[in-house]
Amino acid sequence: MSPLLIIAIALSALYLFLVLYFCIGWWRMKKQEYAETNDLPFVSIIIPVRNESENIQACLKAALAQQYPKNRFEVILIDDYSTDPTLRLAREFTDSNLLVLDLMQYLGSFGEYVPNKKKAIALGVKNAKGDLILTTDGDCVMEDKWLMTMAQFYINNNYKLVTGPVMIKPAKSPLAWFQQLDVMNMLGITGATIQNGLPTMCNGANLMYAKEVFHVVEGFKGNHEVPTGDDIFLMQKINAAYDNAIGFVKNFDACVFTQPEPTFGEFVAQRVRWVSKSSRFSDIKVVSILYFAYLFNLFIVLTALACFQPIEMPWLPLAVAGGTKLFIDLVFDISLLVFFRKWLLFLLLPITEVFHILYVVVIGVLSLTGKYRWKDRLVE
Repeated sequence: MSPLLIIAIALSALYLFLVLYFCIGWWRMKKQEYAETNDLPFVSIIIPVRNESENIQACLKAALAQQYPKNRFEVILIDDYSTDPTLRLAREFTDSNLLVLDLMQYLGSFGEYVPNKKKAIALGVKNAKGDLILTTDGDCVMEDKWLMTMAQFYINNNYKLVTGPVMIKPAKSPLAWFQQLDVMNMLGITGATIQNGLPTMCNGANLMYAKEVFHVVEGFKGNHEVPTGDDIFLMQKINAAYDNAIGFVKNFDACVFTQPEPTFGEFVAQRVRWVSKSSRFSDIKVVSILYFAYLFNLFIVLTALACFQPIEMPWLPLAVAGGTKLFIDLVFDISLLVFFRKWLLFLLLPITEVFHILYVVVIGVLSLTGKYRWKDRLVE
């Protein structure tokens, strides 16, 4: 066997075991069902926003329409220097459960040109009346059982932070379909690794924790200078401070629905923003998983290029690595499609696998620059 084929077999075996590890975690985690109770905690839903005028009304209507006692929750919106009518539209709501804060009144002109999401969340926590904090984003909507499902899961377990599912919706274009599959895959890995005791990711669009716990770990202290990571860095701090601290709500009633990125450029900027913080992760096991996944995808690209070499059966390493990835990814993704009720996307999986390999490699390279544009701000 050629050295390239030997490497392909070795890396494929490792990747197979890695995704089987994800599969086992997801399959072991049962759907969470909880009976409603009158003994409910007060929850503060915190929504940091910037330039969400197209989405903010739908978001607030959904957040305020939860099947949860009106005297047991509030919604706190914090505007991060929006340059569109987001703040005005939010202030048009007259619901007594809504508190609208303007970050500029607290930071002055100093904060206008820098990302302030962590500061916005911290301000929301400071003003929160609730014992529990539930964060989401301004482009999200949710069904009316979302808050109840998240709260019931939290109070019926001993976790310090729980995260729930997120789905891209609507999806009416190939780019949006790809984003749906990509986010479903990430949420599957999120739930699986949490179930297996090695939390790697969470999503700030659907995140709940106790206000007391936020203060115990000193909030975002230690990573304020990182523009992103308000969710994962907080999860890592809580996971380090407490045993068995992180939970995942495997219940579709807890799902938050977020808008797809409308253009390819905005999609790339979002993914670069997500990946750029990985170099600051503190858990070496998490970092190892991320880097191995990237290197395996890069290896598949290299084996594809090697097919043009004048050697015997140059396609064999590609067939081994690519075939292994396609097979085990399909096994994992099928169970995710069933949970998220997106069975028809199964027909797109073989096609999206090819684009996913290229996307992972390209985004990994672009993230090294640490530069991207987000919400009309250039982040470096």
